[in-house]
Amino acid sequence: MTYQKKILIVDDNDINKLLIRKMLSRFELDMDFASNGQEAYDMILTKAYDIVLMDVHMPILSGLEATKKIRAQEDSYFKDLPIVALTSCIMPTDIDEVYAYGMNDYQSKPFKTEELLEKIERLRLVK
Repeated sequence: MTYQKKILIVDDNDINKLLIRKMLSRFELDMDFASNGQEAYDMILTKAYDIVLMDVHMPILSGLEATKKIRAQEDSYFKDLPIVALTSCIMPTDIDEVYAYGMNDYQSKPFKTEELLEKIERLRLVK
């Protein structure tokens, strides 16, 4: 039995979630989806994930604020959980902000499957 990597995809746009699901469906990834940062935060508190792909700009709780709340938890799991920012517009100051909030990397949208997989591979999740 092979171990499936558990991935949480957080985006408030249903079309983006559908596209990501389609792009990653051929890989051994067990995908869960959340529609905002608060929902993602609640899910992460109750279920272990190998990586989170987190949209930056969302209602209720932004991806940046959700990441900050995740990183504030005591357990090392929350501090070490790889979180990749997904954003449609990224400027150099935005990149600094992504890292300042505790995200490990970022991916501009739209993206190619290969670009996203490279990020995941670098985090040693897809071989």
